[in-house]
Amino acid sequence: MRIECFTAREWYKIADTISRYCPSEPLIEKFVQQIYEKADLFSYTHDWFKKNNFNPIYFPDRKTIEKCENGYGLTRRMTDYKSDEGKGIIQFKKDYQKYILNKYVIIEKKEEK
Repeated sequence: MRIECFTAREWYKIADTISRYCPSEPLIEKFVQQIYEKADLFSYTHDWFKKNNFNPIYFPDRKTIEKCENGYGLTRRMTDYKSDEGKGIIQFKKDYQKYILNKYVIIEKKEEK
């Protein structure tokens, strides 16, 4: 989400600040929830993969992503990704896999004999 030239990181700071000063206001809570949903790179990436006919469980290579509409912007956001464990696309891929494991139930097929 990029409104009024705020980055996702700035939106998170705004949400934290607002919720700190107005913790029990329902309208503020709804606003903060929308900030987190719109700025969430994992769900955006998941939806983007599905929209562009990629399997959201398997992460395509960078060149394949960038060939699609808005793909370059997505990889740029992934490059800017930071977490406590690391930064960049490599860390984003690791954290995205954790997101996928929490979102989907993945079961192994039994081989038929």
